[in-house]
Amino acid sequence: MLKDLTSNLTDLRYDKDIRGGGYSGQPFIKRSAPKTKNQLNSLSTEALSLDYPIRGGSYEELAAREDFARIDRFLLSYPQGKAFLDKQKGLMFSNPKIETGQSGGFANTRAYSDGRNLMTQIAEGGTGFHHPNAGTTLQDLEFTQNKYEYIVSHKTKEQNRLVSLVNFKINNKVTSDSPFANNIATNLGINTFDKGELFFYTGGPGSVYGLGNTIIQRATNNLGAPINTQDAPSFIGPNYKNDVYGNEVQARPITEINYSNLLGLSPTFNITDSENEIEGSNISNISQQSSPQFIRADKAPIVQNFDTDNLFNYTMGYNQIRKKQQSLPGTLGVTDFRNDVIDPSIVAKSNYKEYNITTRVGIGNPGARPANLRTDINTPFESGQDTINMSDVTSRDDKNGIVGFPRDLVKFAFETINNNNTSKTTATFFRAFLTGYNDSHSAEWAASRYTGRGENFYTYQGFDRIVNFNFKIAAQSKQEMRFLYRKLNYLLSTLYPDYNSAGFMRGNITKLTIGDLFVRTPGILEQLQLNVDDQYAWEIAMDEPEGGDSKDMLETPQIMDVGVQFKPILNTLPKTGIDSPILLTSPNNKYLGQTNNNPPTPSVEVGQGSFGAPLD
Repeated sequence: MLKDLTSNLTDLRYDKDIRGGGYSGQPFIKRSAPKTKNQLNSLSTEALSLDYPIRGGSYEELAAREDFARIDRFLLSYPQGKAFLDKQKGLMFSNPKIETGQSGGFANTRAYSDGRNLMTQIAEGGTGFHHPNAGTTLQDLEFTQNKYEYIVSHKTKEQNRLVSLVNFKINNKVTSDSPFANNIATNLGINTFDKGELFFYTGGPGSVYGLGNTIIQRATNNLGAPINTQDAPSFIGPNYKNDVYGNEVQARPITEINYSNLLGLSPTFNITDSENEIEGSNISNISQQSSPQFIRADKAPIVQNFDTDNLFNYTMGYNQIRKKQQSLPGTLGVTDFRNDVIDPSIVAKSNYKEYNITTRVGIGNPGARPANLRTDINTPFESGQDTINMSDVTSRDDKNGIVGFPRDLVKFAFETINNNNTSKTTATFFRAFLTGYNDSHSAEWAASRYTGRGENFYTYQGFDRIVNFNFKIAAQSKQEMRFLYRKLNYLLSTLYPDYNSAGFMRGNITKLTIGDLFVRTPGILEQLQLNVDDQYAWEIAMDEPEGGDSKDMLETPQIMDVGVQFKPILNTLPKTGIDSPILLTSPNNKYLGQTNNNPPTPSVEVGQGSFGAPLD
């Protein structure tokens, strides 16, 4: 049997434990290894001592001494100990600003004692005594005169924080020159200058380790305006009573609705109206809300054969309300509460989940691409693509009109008439990112003079019209770049000549559509000007050796501004009159034509003019 516990480990020494040299001093508590069984048994006996008469038994006292020495050495270590104390100071200054005593210019609840309170608490571990962690000294928050309840009870009414808050923010009785104003603003943090804020002070819960400010704002409505409860109306109904101030206020509503079917726990426990003491009381109907200024309007007039239950068919019964569960974060889907009202059939509704700008006009949503598909940009994400951007140059039958146009918020298209077959057009569709629209109309008059007269006489010769506007092309995905540049390149080519089989040069007539200002209106596309803003991104088509995959891309701008100059040729004879389709070229336009308030104005013909458009 071994009598001694011997080991070479007792000869090992603590050495430098910081890389590059240096000694942290850890472990802060060092013990000698037990050499005999008695020493080992002594340690086990201490650790297993009875939990009486003090918590943890006799070992608690030994452990408290070791903890005191360990934490003391940690606080003296640098920089860990200093960083810990600095953090505690910041955390104390993050406490709310309340009415308490002060020490050294700081509120006791927001000051720290450089670890003295902490060391005292460790030394008394297991005794049941507790000392506040805040305060510049151990006794700061233990003195009765420094405690919140003592200070508040011994202040005058004018210095009480809640009274001051009411006077400043509700009654507006205290002004900035009040004798207590500066004291309140400084010591209690009440904001006396901004009506939208209740408190404003440095540190506190709104700060980070005491750096920053804490701002507590007044309640606001959905428009962000502060809510003043004094402005609330007194809701007077058919059955009212007087409040403690003698004001008439809304009392219990009068109704004939069966409450046991709509309210409370009656359906669960099968409680009848008689047991609810509702039956037999003075009950009539609740009238519907008639204006946003009243919670409930006055009692509705009695109408013969009027079913009062119909008043609430648009509302949700209590049974349905109880079935509703809170939607947790990340929950998919939206519950349509209109399906849960008493009579869903009478509620006008649409399925708005299917109606949004992405699905209605195909604008696309690149941000909806799932996270697991974002690393492979070469795989098309169709839900994120703009359907108009992805459309190619299209051959159309002229007789189809606007049928088949892609849907956009505003119709926008160029259709070039085929010179060899005028029943066909070649269409290019762009998203209607329109800016800078300008429509210039000018009349031409020829001047002449008669012998013996010095003034000019004028003869009307005709008119001219030039339309200028800009639109933008913008690719949301790499797949859209090809189609946008194909369409733009074709549109530019229509300004260049077309040649017939004999080699004669021909121009191109373009039909323009912009909303209902121009609906497939023929004209001359006189100018296209391309501009690239300095802020626009370019496709760099970067491939190997960086490991890119842009073999199908070109180095071109991802966004481009296009300036257009267009000279329309109207489909109908332009003339003076309300119903003349000049500004709105669509025939039978809803805005034009004779109305009761706008009788047609007779036109006056001066001179003689002509225009190159075909006559009706």
